[in-house]
Amino acid sequence: MNKLILIVLMATLASCSTMKGSMVLGIGTGAALGGISASAMAQRNKGSAAIQGALVGGAIGGIASYFLHNSLEQRDDRTRRDTLFNLEKFNVSAPSKFQTAPTTNGPGLTVPRVDAQWVETQVQGKKLIEGHRIWVITEDAQWVPNSQRTK
Repeated sequence: MNKLILIVLMATLASCSTMKGSMVLGIGTGAALGGISASAMAQRNKGSAAIQGALVGGAIGGIASYFLHNSLEQRDDRTRRDTLFNLEKFNVSAPSKFQTAPTTNGPGLTVPRVDAQWVETQVQGKKLIEGHRIWVITEDAQWVPNSQRTK
């Protein structure tokens, strides 16, 4: 009995990346917990109480896992979208090769090379200057003919 409870607890801590996996895990965990708790609480006819508890627990576990999986997918989609639209907040710059010109047939434009320099925290007289970055353009953008562009 203790081994079964340990297996159920371990299964509840596992995560699933697909809806099918989440549903199987939720139904299985709910059925196991429902069957165990119903049979433990029943004074007579523990077998049918375990079956009823497993059915109810499986239904509740399946429904709960469906909604939890959907909410986690929506959260992940929002995080991906926010990250992609705000790359500068995460210190991610544009690709190093080039940016395409507004027209698809025209030449490309290389991205200027930008280096970051870190200035340590320092005291100058009565001033405290906190550590910070200074961004320096080390190489200007260049036009690249269409035939030399890489995709």
